[in-house]
Amino acid sequence: MTVCGGDSDCDYIIRVIQYLDQRHGIRFFINSRDFDVLYRWWEKRVPEAVIRECIDRVVQRRRRLRRPLDRFSAFSNEVRRSYQAYLSLDVGRQRPEPADEHEGIRDFLAHFPRDLEPLKGEFADLCGRLLRGEAADAEPLREKLLAHFRDDGEMRAKAAWFMKNLAPSLRRPEIERRYCLNYLWGKFGIPPLE
Repeated sequence: MTVCGGDSDCDYIIRVIQYLDQRHGIRFFINSRDFDVLYRWWEKRVPEAVIRECIDRVVQRRRRLRRPLDRFSAFSNEVRRSYQAYLSLDVGRQRPEPADEHEGIRDFLAHFPRDLEPLKGEFADLCGRLLRGEAADAEPLREKLLAHFRDDGEMRAKAAWFMKNLAPSLRRPEIERRYCLNYLWGKFGIPPLE
């Protein structure tokens, strides 16, 4: 069984699980096989957009056939076919440079969420360094964000559900921490700050 080796793999896996829950209201026990399926998608660098489209198609098909979904392996064939099609279409294509690589940060600061006001100075400082092209460490901000929302009932309930539905060998504090961070990042539309 594979276990998260860093932040990006855990974030990817958690975002896929959260998408299935938030978009389709589907929750099931995540065993080590499910985790391995998700981890292989991350290893192959299957874009999350491809996975979301596959999840949507499979859920729609299964609901039409009235067949329940209780494993991530149910999405494997659809993801494999769609990823192959994606790779075939992407070969040799010119990729335009983004007009403004910091557009997401600028937009976030311009529409700063009210619930994050107590941390506005920290966000502004970190984002300012990123906008100037300076090295910036987001870890202190992550810790403050988690501390600020430590007693948030909705986040705690979702994290508890998530942890309960993981195989016991995957129930580790760092996985719960990553889940909570991804939840907050998604809830407030925080852009990547690396």
